[in-house]
Amino acid sequence: MFTRLVTLLQLRRSTAFLLARVDDRLLDDIGLSRAELMEMHMGISALDRVARANAYPLGKALPVAV
Repeated sequence: MFTRLVTLLQLRRSTAFLLARVDDRLLDDIGLSRAELMEMHMGISALDRVARANAYPLGKALPVAV
């Protein structure tokens, strides 16, 4: 079980490393942006993004601590 976890973490890191080195044109072909890569690496899903956008509409200040 521990080796599987380590293997998955290594795969995640290597995938993030390889995608970070790709140029923007190839990312556009894949359908990703640099911001989406960072969100995926940080573990933020599309649903989190939508919920955050609805919680803090434009023009309102973000809270200092969440």
